[in-house]
Amino acid sequence: MKAELKARPNRLGIYVAAGYVLIVAGVYAVTAYGGKPSGLGYEWIPFIELAMPWAWIDERLPSLIFGFIVNAGILYLLGTFFEKFRRRLFWK
Repeated sequence: MKAELKARPNRLGIYVAAGYVLIVAGVYAVTAYGGKPSGLGYEWIPFIELAMPWAWIDERLPSLIFGFIVNAGILYLLGTFFEKFRRRLFWK
């Protein structure tokens, strides 16, 4: 039974991180489509909020991309942890 559980990959972390990346891409597309944004004005607030808390370091694009990568990694780890916890709880 344990060998069967370990053979199956933990996909929930990948799904959660991919969902976050899709939300970021969607917000970026809607924000960029809404007009001709100049710099990081008020119209970019939803996009910047998705990179929090890392966007407080610097609000330029490399810092935002770093924030998205770190947040996706954290969500992947949380999803993987939840998947392992759920398996141990229900399949023991």
